[in-house]
Amino acid sequence: MGNKKNTHTILYPIVRSVLNVIFYKGFKLHVEGQENIPATGAIIAAPNHKSDWDPPLVGIAFPNRVIHYMAKEELFKNPVFAWILRLFGTFPVKRGAIDTSAIMRAVRELKQGNILGIFPEGTRIRKDGLGRFHSGMASIAMMAGVDILPIAVLNSRELPHTTEPPAVLIGRPIHVKKQKPDKASIEAINQQVRAAIEQMAEEYRNRQKN
Repeated sequence: MGNKKNTHTILYPIVRSVLNVIFYKGFKLHVEGQENIPATGAIIAAPNHKSDWDPPLVGIAFPNRVIHYMAKEELFKNPVFAWILRLFGTFPVKRGAIDTSAIMRAVRELKQGNILGIFPEGTRIRKDGLGRFHSGMASIAMMAGVDILPIAVLNSRELPHTTEPPAVLIGRPIHVKKQKPDKASIEAINQQVRAAIEQMAEEYRNRQKN
C-alpha cells in the first residue's frame, strides 16, 4: 500500500507537468474562472462533454486540486490508459444501468473532501450544443449535500487538429442542499447547471468575435 502511494506521489506531478506543456504550450489552452475553484472541500465539477480530451483538459485547468472522475468502464480496457486514469483518481462506472458501487465510490470521494468530476450528459455529444442531462450529477449532489461547479469546455471536439484553441470556463458554484432526490429537484438542478454552461459558452464566443 505504501509503495502504491509513493508511486502516485512521485509520478503524478511528472505526468501533470507533461500535460501542462501539451495543453498550454501545444494546444494553447485558455482557462477562465480558476478563482471559483474552492481551495479545499468537496464539490462536483460538471463539464459538458465533446471529446475524450475533456477530462485531462478540465483536470489541468484545476492547478492545485485533483478531480476524481466517474468515467465509462470502456476507457479502462487499455491498460496504459487505465493506469493514467487511476493515477489521476478516476474510477469506472457502468453506463446504461444503475452502478451502485460507482455511486458509493462517488459519495465516498465527496465525504473525503475531494472534487468529483461528472459529465452531466453522460457521454460525448458530437453535435453542437448540449445533450440531454442525466440524473446522476444532481442526484449525487443532493445525496451528499455538495455544490456543483458548472464548466464549459469549448473547441475540444476536433483535437488535436483544431484551428481554435480549447477553452475551459469555470463558473461560480451552484448551491445544492442535502435532500432526497426526486424528479422535480433533479430537473431544477440540471436546468441551473445547463443554463450556466450555455451562458459562459455564449459570452466567450461573443468576446472572440469582437
